[in-house]
Amino acid sequence: MNERLPLHILPTFVIAARLENLRATAQRVSLTHGAVSQQIQQLEQAIGYPLFDRSGRGVRLNAAGRELLAATEPALLALQQGVDRARRVAVSQMLRISVLPSFAHYWLLPRLAEFHRACPGIRLDIDASLAIQDLGRKGFDAAIRIGDGQWSGVQTQRIASGVVLPVATPELARQWQEAFDAGDPQIPLLEHDVTPWHSWFSAAGRMGGGQQLALFNDAGLLLRAAEQGFGIALVKAVLAQDAIAAGRLVPLAAALHLNDSDIYLAWPQAAGLTSEVAALLNWLQQQLN
Repeated sequence: MNERLPLHILPTFVIAARLENLRATAQRVSLTHGAVSQQIQQLEQAIGYPLFDRSGRGVRLNAAGRELLAATEPALLALQQGVDRARRVAVSQMLRISVLPSFAHYWLLPRLAEFHRACPGIRLDIDASLAIQDLGRKGFDAAIRIGDGQWSGVQTQRIASGVVLPVATPELARQWQEAFDAGDPQIPLLEHDVTPWHSWFSAAGRMGGGQQLALFNDAGLLLRAAEQGFGIALVKAVLAQDAIAAGRLVPLAAALHLNDSDIYLAWPQAAGLTSEVAALLNWLQQQLN
């Protein structure tokens, strides 16, 4: 047996095995009858056993041939499907972006279908992480970040205001609205470590009050706790807008802007603004403004 199996012959073998007719196989694969016969013989020599029983001018698949067909046909089908998927990926444009988990879950994911309708040629590869990624070194095309827009090695464009507002479930809002307005020290507060309540009270010109029930390092967890009725949360309006629209949360006061809390799209300075990132930026600006 020749250890180097002539894999290029296998598609011809599958057709011949199905038709059990070398002349018809030759027509299917655009070869001469003699060329097909030589290929089958070459495959048989490599395997070390005949795959067809020959009688006169006819051929019939034998037991060894049936075993090879059973293994070869699904393998070739899987290979063709893989090639088709690779072609679809090749003709589409992949955009790898880093996104905060809270923004990905509460804003981006509900709008992915809209993005694909607006930009059908772009596929998003989304990495949700709290870490500020080194975009160029880690192979990211862009990132959605919250801050002042000043990060090393990137260009940025503001896409949304980072205004925050206090929210709670309708039931909790009814229970605590008057006490919240009065600055009652008993109001149950939930806090995100980058948007502390004392900053909001200061911006609102109010005396600080309430008791902190929990501190979160992720705004998504903060929102989830608020939706569960655990307390009054200070959240970014853009993240809470769907929950407010659906009636799961209600605002207890007007939104206020805190320093260094706007939302930006950032991309590697060395790469510049590519057409794919520009398309994402344009879509984000339309959706958020």
